[in-house]
Amino acid sequence: MDLRPTDLPLLVSLDTLLELKNVTRAAQRLHMSQPALSSQLARLRVLFKDPLLTPSETGRGMVATPMALALEAPLRDAIGRLSLLGKHGNAFDPSTAEITFRIAGSAYAFATLAASLVCRVHACGNPAIGLSFVHVAGQAALEAFENGDIDVLLDGAHAIHPSLRMRSLSDDRYVMAQRHGHPRGSLPPALEEYCALQHVQLVHSPGNDVIDVELQALGLTRQIAVTAANHGMLLDILAHTDMVATVPACLLTAAAEAEVAHFELPFALPDAALAMAWHRRSDGHSPHRWLRECVLAVAEATSSGPGWPAAHAHATSCQPPASQA
Repeated sequence: MDLRPTDLPLLVSLDTLLELKNVTRAAQRLHMSQPALSSQLARLRVLFKDPLLTPSETGRGMVATPMALALEAPLRDAIGRLSLLGKHGNAFDPSTAEITFRIAGSAYAFATLAASLVCRVHACGNPAIGLSFVHVAGQAALEAFENGDIDVLLDGAHAIHPSLRMRSLSDDRYVMAQRHGHPRGSLPPALEEYCALQHVQLVHSPGNDVIDVELQALGLTRQIAVTAANHGMLLDILAHTDMVATVPACLLTAAAEAEVAHFELPFALPDAALAMAWHRRSDGHSPHRWLRECVLAVAEATSSGPGWPAAHAHATSCQPPASQA
């Protein structure tokens, strides 16, 4: 392929075309006319000696050729790396930087780490560093990484795609929680009793599928009555109904224990392993490395203490720990 420096902008156009598979929409995103983008596509076809994109048989959009599909991932990775060059140099000063980090994760991960992470980041005294939390998981998280829409993912270790970089953050055991004074009584539940109860679960919790798979292996199922949008809603439902929930023990803070009791489960479950993931192109990006160090420090402080107050007390320094993410 005879690719000249002046042809490099064509690769940005190709990346957008491969993502959207529609010339009109791609031209709109690139802020150029459709004829101009069509001319670029014609040039790309000559360079690669391949059609790259062909009209769909349905008449809607275009279909990538095998060569285009092979180019898609490395091209997006290369463009992502180049885009980082324009954002920051090698040095990162959290006291003066202007940046918003985009953090994806499960409701469990956010309930466990988000508040302490906010405390740590803003202890630097720089209001220009922002944090944006979004609920993204599974294949959607992988696509968000590829598109550069998120910086890190906090989720169950088993839910992390193998193509991503990953660091373990914490392990915890699952327990069954119910309100004090529950008509069921105050003894650990039997297996049949557990399955007969009405359950509330946390949305996007990495443990939801794990619990159901383990029960199915025993020939049993549980009754999911409510899926709560966040940790606070789940605790409120537990406190005011006869529903129960299976959650990592760390979610039951001192405040929660005032309204909710917890018991060991009548069946075995793997640990609730929480992990942090990121795209490999961010390995050497200094702001990103600083963020990862902050997450690791918060996770260490949270898991080493009995509750969040201790975690907040130890996780407010803006200096990263000695470990490397």
